[in-house]
Amino acid sequence: MISLADVSWRGRVHDVTLELEPGAIALLGANGAGKSSLLGLLAGRARPDRGSVQLGGVPARDRRAAALRGYVPQRITLPGGARVAEVLAVARHVRRADAAALGEAIDRLGLEPLLRRSVTRLSGGETQRVAVAAALLGRPRFWLLDEPASALDAEGLERLSHWLHEHVAQGGTVVLSAHRLDEVTKLAQRAVRMEDGRIVR
Repeated sequence: MISLADVSWRGRVHDVTLELEPGAIALLGANGAGKSSLLGLLAGRARPDRGSVQLGGVPARDRRAAALRGYVPQRITLPGGARVAEVLAVARHVRRADAAALGEAIDRLGLEPLLRRSVTRLSGGETQRVAVAAALLGRPRFWLLDEPASALDAEGLERLSHWLHEHVAQGGTVVLSAHRLDEVTKLAQRAVRMEDGRIVR
């Protein structure tokens, strides 16, 4: 379970209390609604000014939480000059994933043809697929995806959808952000709406 209790942060998130059971949940809202800020708090990127954020009973800023989650921010930066295979090799080391997990991520997101390519030669959708694969190596329990459908092409979205639903069927949790529900109908099972940093259901 993901739990937020009376969480506020820098005027961007206000008094959020929320419990998310396993499943695929979309955070919906316009630009500036607080979706990315809330995902950043779940990812441990910032400490809330007030309240607590926990993933599976572990505080989000605790070092133990890093192994429990995979986070893909909205703005993706891959190391310039590296090849896709090198990016995934580093991610495998960081996530302490085995060769089978790496092979699964490559297969799930159709990355085999891209492995020798420099990241500077990837399209936006290809870049996003590589970032998702790197974050989800080893199938962390909690997937945090900031606007995953924003750059993915139809094939990439379909591949992610299959993998995501299998993860959920096995008891995993996915939290993703989107402007509208129709953007993520293939991904999310339920939705929570945000406005001005608050949950409005």
